[in-house]
Amino acid sequence: MRLAIIGDGHLFQSFMSSYDPLSDLKIALEKVKSENPDALLIAGDMFDVKKTPGTFLRHYEGEGLTITVRQILRNFGLPIFSIRGNHEKEEVLRGLTQTVENFHYKNNEWGILGNVAIYFMGTHFEGDFYEPEAISGIIRQIATTPEIRKRRKLLLCHETFAPLPNCLPMQVIEDAKKLFDWILNGHMHFWSEQAYRLENVVTLPALLPSKVVWGKYWVEQFRWRHKADEPELEKRDSPFGYVTLDTEKGSIKFCPFTPSKRILEVSIEATGLTSGEVIKRFRIVLEEIRAMKDKEALIILPEVYGEASFVTTFIKDVLKDYAELNLEELRINTTSKIITASGKAVSPPLLTPEQVFTELEKELPKISEKLQAELQMDIDSKKLRKILNNIRKNELIEKIPPRTTTRLENLLDVVIPELKEVEKPETFEDDLKNIVKRVKE
Repeated sequence: MRLAIIGDGHLFQSFMSSYDPLSDLKIALEKVKSENPDALLIAGDMFDVKKTPGTFLRHYEGEGLTITVRQILRNFGLPIFSIRGNHEKEEVLRGLTQTVENFHYKNNEWGILGNVAIYFMGTHFEGDFYEPEAISGIIRQIATTPEIRKRRKLLLCHETFAPLPNCLPMQVIEDAKKLFDWILNGHMHFWSEQAYRLENVVTLPALLPSKVVWGKYWVEQFRWRHKADEPELEKRDSPFGYVTLDTEKGSIKFCPFTPSKRILEVSIEATGLTSGEVIKRFRIVLEEIRAMKDKEALIILPEVYGEASFVTTFIKDVLKDYAELNLEELRINTTSKIITASGKAVSPPLLTPEQVFTELEKELPKISEKLQAELQMDIDSKKLRKILNNIRKNELIEKIPPRTTTRLENLLDVVIPELKEVEKPETFEDDLKNIVKRVKE
């Protein structure tokens, strides 16, 4: 018996504007079929209930996509057996079973394929934790099934096999390994044929790109470390693909699949840099990408990481200048570091409101100098002290409202009147509008 196994295509959540996952599914299944399998197993999460991380697929949208999916599955021609993943609705899988002759949804039940008994275990990953004893109980119950004892046995599942707080404990996997010859697990989105260091305990790769494990799918990566003079470009083989299992020979093989779009990550480290320096680095890399002849074949994942002493959301503005590139939203993976006007670093949270005012009073001369040097605003310490006293008088630090826009409004009510007589740069109003717009976003 020769089996092909796929998983985690997240077809309906592959909502990258420049990517057509259904066309790639068709091509991928043609490649799978060329392996001459007897059947195709799906280890869950091929059909996602969401189109964005926070937006569920509407019924008519799902129906429109499913029409194409049905035809692709029918054209595959061979028997297809699927379990449910944690991102899927059972109704979709049952609907495919009713409308596609060669598609079969299985949930916590045995199936016999040739010389192999397969237990199709629906996902137990529904939240942030597991109940190991419950799954151990399922394994013990499976072991009592008499009609499968003389066959080679395979477990198809969709669980967390990794050293994480919410993973299946190793003991549960070891108990299952005693019963099954092979354990094939979706959900993890990476290929490993010895999960938990147990032979034939396999974690399956994602078949196609999606935003479920964003930032781990790249095949090319520009990484610019904070002390480096230029970025490093690294390339690697496609992490996407499927797995074949020959039950007679006992051999398991990873077969890579190259999607129609290449994932390119642009990762800039912010540690020790100003926002202007980080923006400049993004521009340098994006200009290099802009000059590439095959730029339309790229999906670009921008990321800023490291220790940031500035408001990182403003970096998003630079991406707007490269609208012709297939740029996804900026991922911000930074930790905050407060730098005072004198250059002293303060790690939050450390200060009480009273201590904040005391420290700020010490900084007023330095703040005045910085405003003059960087923004050409001549505000002396006396005027700054008046602003600080008004903030203190109105208890704007002690009584912080929940909404960010309200906080900004309260602060501007105090600051703006004091700036009326101050000579301001030409871009002051535009800069202020941009800040307000960014806060609203």
